[in-house]
Order: sequence, then C-alpha cells, then structure tokens
Amino acid sequence: MSKERGRLMKNVCLVFNNRENFAVCDLLLRNLKYVLGEYVEGRICFLEELNHEALIDADLFVVLYEDRVYAMKDYTSSLDKVIVMGRTIQRQFLPEVFSIPEGTNVLVVNDSRESTLQVTNNLYEMGLNHLHLIPYLEGENEAQYREITIAITPDEKVPSFIKKAINIQNRYIDVNTFITIINKLGLHNESVTRNLLKYTQLVAENNKGINERYVTEHLKTKMLKRTIRDAQNAVLILDKELRTVYVNDKAQTLLGIDDREGVSVSSFFDDDMVEMIRHEEFDNRLVKFYGGNYIVTKIDVKIVDQVIGYSLLFNDVKDIKNMENALNKQLVKSGLVAKYTFDDICCESSAMRKSIEIAKKAALSDYTVLISGESGTGKEMIAQSIHNYSWRNSQPFVAINCAALPESLLESELFGYEKGAFTGASVNGKTGLFEQASKGTIFLDEIGDMSLNLQARLLRVLQEKQIMRLGSDKVIDVDIRILAATNKDLREAIAQKEFREDLYYRLSNIPVELPPLRQRPEEIPKLMEVFLGESYERLTAEEKTALAQYSWPGNVRELKNAADYYLLLGELPKGIGATVLPQREVIGTEPKPTDIRELVLDIISRHTDADSGIGRTAILWELSKRGIRLSDDKARKLLHTLESEGLIEIGKGRRGGRVI
Repeated sequence: MSKERGRLMKNVCLVFNNRENFAVCDLLLRNLKYVLGEYVEGRICFLEELNHEALIDADLFVVLYEDRVYAMKDYTSSLDKVIVMGRTIQRQFLPEVFSIPEGTNVLVVNDSRESTLQVTNNLYEMGLNHLHLIPYLEGENEAQYREITIAITPDEKVPSFIKKAINIQNRYIDVNTFITIINKLGLHNESVTRNLLKYTQLVAENNKGINERYVTEHLKTKMLKRTIRDAQNAVLILDKELRTVYVNDKAQTLLGIDDREGVSVSSFFDDDMVEMIRHEEFDNRLVKFYGGNYIVTKIDVKIVDQVIGYSLLFNDVKDIKNMENALNKQLVKSGLVAKYTFDDICCESSAMRKSIEIAKKAALSDYTVLISGESGTGKEMIAQSIHNYSWRNSQPFVAINCAALPESLLESELFGYEKGAFTGASVNGKTGLFEQASKGTIFLDEIGDMSLNLQARLLRVLQEKQIMRLGSDKVIDVDIRILAATNKDLREAIAQKEFREDLYYRLSNIPVELPPLRQRPEEIPKLMEVFLGESYERLTAEEKTALAQYSWPGNVRELKNAADYYLLLGELPKGIGATVLPQREVIGTEPKPTDIRELVLDIISRHTDADSGIGRTAILWELSKRGIRLSDDKARKLLHTLESEGLIEIGKGRRGGRVI
C-alpha cells in the first residue's frame, strides 16, 4: 500500500502469462486507472518472469482465467487476494454485430482457445441469440468452417476464406469485476462511483443487466441519502454501541455536532437521555432538551432479526405546530374543511340532545354513520361536527350532494378518472373525492338519490376500502371515514327496489335521527335569537306565537330564511301565522295516504281554470301549510297515479295539473 498526496493507495496487480500481447495488457491497465486511478496503484506482472521464491506485495491480484488462481499460490500469502477478471465488448461495436441477419453462421476468432470461448460466451450473454456463433479452434479441421463467410474478432487475423470480418477490438474489463475490486478494497466513495458510472456507458452489458442494476442501485442510494439529508426532521443513526453512523444536516444544527462517524451520544446528550435511548422503546415521545420540546421516535435497525443499531427521529414541536397551521390554511383555502362543531348546534329539546349524544359517541369511533331527517334539519352540521369531534379532525372533510349531479358526473366526481377515460375528460385525469378525502371524512348527502349502479360501487368502497378510477384497472387503497345523510325513508326505498338492502345495513352502522323542528318547538326562540341578534327583541308576542305554532316544513333552513326576511323587511313572511300547527302533528300522528290523496285532489280542483292548473311545487307548499310534508318524489308518483286513473291531466311546462 503506497501513499499519494496524503491518501493511502491500494496496490492492484494484473497478472498475465507473458508479454506476447502486451497491447492488451496495457489496455486493461488503462481500464483500471480510468475507474480507480485516484485510489489504486496498478501494475502488470508476468508469470513467466516471476521468482518462485519471492512473494509479490499487492492488496489484490487480478488474473485472466480461473486456472491461473491456483498458479498464484507461490506468489501471494493468501489466495483470497486473487480474483478472476471478467471481460466484455465495447458498446460502440454492438450495432454492427446486431445488424447481422438472423440465423447466420458466424465464426468467432481470437488468439487462443480460452479467449475464443470467452468472446463467444460474451456475445451470447449480450443477447446475440439470433445468430449461430461458432468458435474458431485453430488446428482443427478447417473444412468445417469454410461455408462461413462472416467472422467476429477482437482485433485478430481471420482465416482467408472469410469474406466479411467485424473487428470489435480488444475487450475491456467488465463492470462486475470492478464492483468486486471496489468491495474487496473498500473503495466506496463518490469519485469512484462517478467514474464507474461513466465507464458503464463505454461497455456492453454482461451478466443479465449488471450495469443497469448498478446504476439503479447507485441512484437509489444517492436519492435516499439526499432525502435523509434534506429531511424536515433531524435524523440521527447510531450503531449498537450508541455511536454516530450518520447525522443529517438538521441533526447537526440541533445537536451542535458534525457528521463524523463514531461519536458517542454521551458527548451531546445527558445521562438520562442516553439511558432512555439505550433501554427504552418509544414512538412520538415528548422530550425536553437544549431548551426546546421535541417529539422523538426510536426505530430499531435490524439485519436478519438482529438489532445492529438505532435510528432516532426528532421533530421540533414548534415545527409541528407551524405545519398544522399551514395545513389548516390549505384545507380552508381548498374548501376541504368542516366549519361546524357540536357547540354550534342549538340543543334545547330532549329529542335533539339524545341525537347529539349518539352523534358524539359515534364520532369517537370510526364507524359509518347514517344521518336521517327532513330537509333543513341540519344533517350536514351534524356531519361536520362528527368529523371535528373525531381523531380525523386535522384531515380533509369532503361533502357532496348525491342528488345534485347526474349519475355519470357523480361517478367521475367520487372516483376520479384517468386521462382519456371518456369524451371530454381532462387530459391530465382527475383525483376523485374519495382520494381527496384521504385520512379524513367524506360526507354523502342525499344518499337515497344515488343510482343502483353507484350504490354497488359504494358498497365495495365500504367493504374493501378500495377504489378504481374510471378508465383504470389499478386498485387504490383509501383510508376514509364515510358519513351519509338522507331525507328519504330508505326502508321504503328498499321495498320499492330503489335502494340496496346490503348497502343500507353497511351505512347504518350508527343511525342518527334528527327530529323535525315542529317536534322541538322549544328551540325556535333560541334559534331566532341567534339568527336575529339584537333584532329579536323587536318581535311582538303575536309574532313569537306565530313562529311557535307554524309547522316549519322546511325546518331550520326555513326558519333562517324567515329571520333573514324579518331583518330586511321588518315583518315575518306571509303564511307564517296564517297556518297553525295541526293538532295531529303535535301528538306525532301522520295523515293516511287516502287523506293526502283527497287533499291533493281538492287543491288541484281549487286551482284549476280553463287555461291552467297548479304545479307540483305549489301543491307541496299548500300541503306544508297544512302541516303535511310530502317528498317531491312521492308527489310525482301520486300525480301520475291520479292521471292514470283519469282524475287529472298533467300539462307540460307551467300548466301544471288540472282536474279533468
């Protein structure tokens, strides 16, 4: 081992039989210096010239053929220092070789039987399987070769009967040999790696892609080191004796140390911290040192189930809070955030308190929740409150109304799509709401209006926690909590074959029912006080009575509209006060279907004239003034039934229904 400019140089000896082909010897020595020249002193030895009584001083011997290994026993203290060189063809000559027509017989010519067989093997290893390669073994019957017209040779003379000779020049040392030398001599450094990467571009690949694998592994290692070096948290990697193996930039700044290996943690941590690292297992533990608060995680580094060291990750609590604030700002900006909490919900009635109690307990689990209630009762407020009360509250909250979009658009919104999945699809594809809600909550409002086809896809999401984008066959795992809401009677929808029974039971893990406002009139004053603020004092006793006795078919949403109307015009909307809550609503009974049928016929009759009738929306309003709430879907079906029975006719456009 010699020394150059303060650096220890390794001695590598290339061993040949004799000087007959010195040009090849010199070429291989130049290969060695190209890759390892800064760290290796290379030289050439010839077996025929060596003294049998003297050992050669070298860190590594490289021989051309396996039988030369045993021949080295007289010249080295250990055959472990001897390796066999692998050789390969220069990349620049490959195109001409691969251009030879398939099935052609090609003669391979070199200076000896061993080297000829080596070249033949090299060519086959590079994938030249479309040719019949025939080694030229000098001294054998040449008549067997005379039909061959093409030869490949590493700069050797070919037989006279060959019409075309492809000279691939002398072969280079292959990449696998250099990797062996680097490992044997411990020459793992950036300079050697950079030289070897450049060298891989000069030579053809042998050994099933060793060049490509080396480049890939180098890139992986480099990216991993850079990722750890530039990580947001401090990373400290220790051996089993708690000495530094790697310290990233942030850890160097935090601990006031450099990146030297082998420094004991006792030089920068107190005894309590050292003992904790040595004897305890901890994950995300709050630790105070150097005047700051840090979340610290210890990870065992193992090889074959044996602990060989530890990785310590340090996160400054201030950085965590800053990241949380930045995340919350991004969520608010993107709209993927829940604004309401249980504290925002007016809860004066025992029925509502019971519903809130169930919702809070449900929030602490990860079960699917089905929120049912009439339109305007506050189902989305409950959904947002459940999210904010749960452990997912720092993650996205995504809401979508299943009744607001046609099936195809709703499907693409929920599941996303790949580019070109359908006509009009974005060229970049789209991330669906299930993916956007990752780690958080998705709220499916008006779930009862979802098509049966989409219900089947939703069922898979609930069962498998997996989705597939439109136009893709790739399965994507999703970690989400699903909340759903409906103003329909889903049991009736199941009976009508409009809703899947299996999906219903999946959704209603925890059912939360919200009572309509007419069943909790004690909350009306409190809600109006919130909506009106100081203007609440302007309400007269008669107006307060009217508010308490009105049936509120639109529930809290309608009450809020009435408050807005009052703030602007100084009076309650017309109709409130004219309709007193029917006694049957107070005791909780529902009108019979036959009663509703007769009432609808009566309303249509009273609004029928020569040119027009009454629309479905107006019919629903008239019913609501009588304290009867009928869904739009049920109203449509009832009108079609009455038309099929010949009792009314349904006009197009604004003509509405008329009695015949």
